[in-house]
Amino acid sequence: MSGEALDLIVVGLGAAGAATLAQAARRGAKVLGIDRFTPPHDRGSSHGESRITRQAIGEGLEYVPLALRAHALWREFEAETGETLMRTTGALLISRSGLGAAHHGKTNFLETTVAAARAFGIAHEILSPAEVRARWPMFRIHDHEHGYFEPGAGVLHPERCIAAQLRLAERAGASLRLGKAVREVASLGGGVCVTT
Repeated sequence: MSGEALDLIVVGLGAAGAATLAQAARRGAKVLGIDRFTPPHDRGSSHGESRITRQAIGEGLEYVPLALRAHALWREFEAETGETLMRTTGALLISRSGLGAAHHGKTNFLETTVAAARAFGIAHEILSPAEVRARWPMFRIHDHEHGYFEPGAGVLHPERCIAAQLRLAERAGASLRLGKAVREVASLGGGVCVTT
């Protein structure tokens, strides 16, 4: 694509890059995706078999609309590609109230998760220690702890997600340059020049 004008160049096609490329292409932008390897690959944070996905986000209520939209998009992408990208398994969080301990850099993680579920109408259950023990006897929950169960939570398959989004991006007109390292990004007139 030497010298060709583009709307967007995405450098790095892991989880965030592949998603950005796919969404931009689907919206009609003229886009190019560049990765020094061939995604999905084992040289980035998106490598691996699975990542948890939740709807109520204990890191902050501001993330909930993003998580809800992502869940809808995974199902849309599954329908378009025939791939299983997300498995709904439910998720159980166990903690005690008022713990104040940091989890993912946030204090009161469980309380924020419950507040998010209530604020956004996300299906969930608050479980006593006895209820947790009855349903999941493998956990040694203490009497001062309780459980939060979110049936809509699950597991993403990140490498499948990346591959699917790159295929969708190409179908929408994106160009890919894989196995190409970016050597320089320089201002050029009203835009930029990316050299691989």
